[in-house]
Amino acid sequence: MLCSSTVCLYAAGTSQCDQPKVRQSHHKVRTRGPIGFGLIKALVPEEGRDSSLCVVLLKNPFNFRNHFLLGYVPQHRTFKKDTDPAAFRPICLLDALGKVLDRLVTQRIFHHLLKHKLLSAHQFGFTPGRSAPGAIIQLKDWIHMARLEKKHSVIISLDVKSAFSRVWWPLVLHNLKRMACPRNLYGIAASFLDGRSISLSYGDTVISKDYSIGCPQGSNSGPLYWLLIVNDALEMGFGEDVRILAYADDIYLFVAATGKQNIKKYAETALQKLQEWSITAKVEFAHEKTKLIPFGKKGKQKHPPYCSFNGRAIKLSRQLKILGVVLDDGLNFLPHIQYVRGKTLKILNRLTIARSRRGLSGRVVKMLYKRALERIIVYAAPAWWVGTANQRQKINSLQRQVLLAVTAAFRTTSTAALQVISGIEPADLVCEMEAALYQLKHNRPDPHFLGVHLESNQVERYLPSWAHPSTKHLVHWDQDSPDYDLGIFTDGSKLNGQGGAAFSVFDPQHSGDFQFRLDDHCSVFQAELTAIKQALLWKQQNRPHANFHLFTDSMSSLKALQKFAPKNNLVDDINSLLDGTISLHWIKAHIGVAGNEVADKAAKAASDRPSVDIHLGIPERSLKTSIRHLLLREWQDRWKDDNAKGRFTFNIFPEVKTNRCIDNRQLSQVVTNHGLCPYYLKKFNLRECNCRCGEDVDDDILHYIFRCPLLDSQRSLIRPGQSVLQILQDKHRTKEVKSLLSFLFLHQQDIFEQDPEDIS
Repeated sequence: MLCSSTVCLYAAGTSQCDQPKVRQSHHKVRTRGPIGFGLIKALVPEEGRDSSLCVVLLKNPFNFRNHFLLGYVPQHRTFKKDTDPAAFRPICLLDALGKVLDRLVTQRIFHHLLKHKLLSAHQFGFTPGRSAPGAIIQLKDWIHMARLEKKHSVIISLDVKSAFSRVWWPLVLHNLKRMACPRNLYGIAASFLDGRSISLSYGDTVISKDYSIGCPQGSNSGPLYWLLIVNDALEMGFGEDVRILAYADDIYLFVAATGKQNIKKYAETALQKLQEWSITAKVEFAHEKTKLIPFGKKGKQKHPPYCSFNGRAIKLSRQLKILGVVLDDGLNFLPHIQYVRGKTLKILNRLTIARSRRGLSGRVVKMLYKRALERIIVYAAPAWWVGTANQRQKINSLQRQVLLAVTAAFRTTSTAALQVISGIEPADLVCEMEAALYQLKHNRPDPHFLGVHLESNQVERYLPSWAHPSTKHLVHWDQDSPDYDLGIFTDGSKLNGQGGAAFSVFDPQHSGDFQFRLDDHCSVFQAELTAIKQALLWKQQNRPHANFHLFTDSMSSLKALQKFAPKNNLVDDINSLLDGTISLHWIKAHIGVAGNEVADKAAKAASDRPSVDIHLGIPERSLKTSIRHLLLREWQDRWKDDNAKGRFTFNIFPEVKTNRCIDNRQLSQVVTNHGLCPYYLKKFNLRECNCRCGEDVDDDILHYIFRCPLLDSQRSLIRPGQSVLQILQDKHRTKEVKSLLSFLFLHQQDIFEQDPEDIS
């Protein structure tokens, strides 16, 4: 069905199009899809695209309701056959304009729900600032709280059958009306859900049918409609010891009590309420997938309660996978590390094959580890990382497999040495860092990192203004240098760890400087934004009606002002101060522009002021940098420990560095002394042999690199007295070392002399 201009105008609510929101929406629509959106980018100039798109939305009909049943969608977990109707999904193939309108309306409704806090606080999916780790941490907090009260507890995992396909539209509209959804948004949502059809094309036959239930797969509005349905279940009252939590369509019921009979009673009462809700909402629970995991008041529960749901016994499990994390009844999360190990090694095996057969270098494997595999390993680390000795040993054992793939070193090489020569931080420290960052970002109590207490109250936090999207305007700036009667030049600076912001007023001659000292932890970006904000405040107080030009050399600040959702309070404040009398200009720094030079000098002087004038929070990036410095310091302290393994490698690389990567088999032997030589073979009881030259007792790798006369013919650049580090820093000597050790491998039978006692 086609959507008319009347409906589009009704969706907008006014005759004025919300250009910033339209820009954000159509930039996020994928261009690889139905024909239409690409034409917008091709035919409409960039500078007029937003307003032109508004006109297109208001004047042209487009597909807004029709969807197509494309065919069998393989599902590896359920193994559904193509003869099973449940294996088919209606795919949302809206054209580009339909997708833009769908996104616009969905974001407007979300704005209304979030601003007025109409969505349940127990919903962790599809809501900003909430995540799967947060949901798991909430469940853990409930378990610990129950243990403090000396209560047993259970978590019941509930699965909704095809949740998004069972969204009942009348209930969606009912909840929107109950939540006082604005009339124009309610109208477009009702229009979107009215008169929908689904089509199946098979050969020359096309079958169409009207339907009134389910979310279109791939639409922006699908998650919103499901949240409106499940919100009723999350707002139900279950009693003091029963709590509910959801992540999208995954529902978890938590029950605590002093005895297992009470747990059974409370759980079955709550489950009965949920069953009644499911009938009202026209959704269905998959009872065969419902699971229960028990937690004792002091540890594992030896005799857990057995509960039933709708007359069916709930399966008891000692381990339960929740949102990608394996939760065990002992809360040590060792099964989760084992699960991640299997998942990671499966990917690593393919990378290792690619390295040997396709020439994939160790540096590429390292990059893939840092970008992908490490993210898999530390996923939800704030929820499962406890920092016990067992966890540290197992997580570093998992990382060890990656280190061997990167360095191609012998498997007997210590993990500590592998971490240093590959330049990869210990996995347990990375998990600690992820947990600490989460604690700070979400204002968790008593945040700490490696025994260091972190001040969470000083962290910069974004407080949304909840201004209506239609009140926001596009920010324009250019690189012109026009003549002006009133001009202001702004600049921010940070010298010797001290921050300052300043602006200089020209009307048109230099008439004054205004300087502001900032906290030492402030970034240059914060200083630049502060200078712009203070300049606008000065203009508002002293020249409210005058036209003036503001010049800054901070392009990052100007680009931040153009973002629709910058998530920065300074940017929001500046946007609220901008009006039609203000023109923004970017100028290049340090090219002799008089105003910019004056402002730069004033900003540097501001950083030397004796007291702080404006207090700002610690930016997230600076926080990550400082915590990372603590991580590197701890890694360095571990490496300096005399009792640590890898002392041979320590003598070559006494400092840990992340930009180091020894990714060659021969070079790894050189820096670890684990390689093909009599010293190594005898140490690990592999072979009793000595070097035929008889000039060295140890017969280690360094003997063959520098001293063995049997290899003199292979040396031309390497001389005794040189260090391994000097060789590694010279590409020609490095190449010679590789050639020398390759020769040793090929002629080992001639160079190694077997021990006579071993022969006998």
